Amino acid sequence: MPLRPGLWTEIANALGFATSANLSASSDGADLYECYVWSLVLEAARQEGATIRLLDRQGRSARSFWFRTSPSSIFSVAHDYCHAELHFPGRPTLEAHIGIYVSGKSRVNHECDVAIVFKDEADTCRRESVHPRSSKVLLAIECKYYLSSSLGVNLGRSFLGLIDDIYTKGRFFVSTQNTGSVDRLLSRHNKEYEIGLSPMTPALEVRLRGSFEKLFRNFKAA
Repeated sequence: MPLRPGLWTEIANALGFATSANLSASSDGADLYECYVWSLVLEAARQEGATIRLLDRQGRSARSFWFRTSPSSIFSVAHDYCHAELHFPGRPTLEAHIGIYVSGKSRVNHECDVAIVFKDEADTCRRESVHPRSSKVLLAIECKYYLSSSLGVNLGRSFLGLIDDIYTKGRFFVSTQNTGSVDRLLSRHNKEYEIGLSPMTPALEVRLRGSFEKLFRNFKAA
């Protein structure tokens, strides 16, 4: 199965057949990869009992889902950017976003390719035009779409620097490419990662979804 159509199949399954989108199987691979990982997060939440709604910026059901294809603020009005709302009974409501900035402990803003943010924090940010505080980000994922070149160790070092500023719990590094030295670096630092992930590696999908499910399971029990 070619990679990009495979990525799109997973995304379409997450969106449902009633919703169109600004992306397609022919869209840029890096954009599709972020959305694909986002869809795995939604599936993990669903497996843990979440009710999921696809919403636009105004909180209305999204009939046409607009994904971010470049990083922007959660309060951006450049397009009617959409997100998924995740509700676990008896727990604060969450939102799953793609390509938003969050504010680190140093007050420096960082891009999160995929982020799960508490809804009350997201509402405040949209209302007051500020970035979510990283302490209010339950899950953050760095996504790297590499088809031929190796993953340089500098990518891993950059990720370690990032999570030092946005806390370390629930922070993941994922990539299509499985060559290079990033995995050794992240393993040595005991960080969460999945290297070589794609729809063509179902065993890795299952393992990563399991990690997300564990995070949601802990969230429900907190």
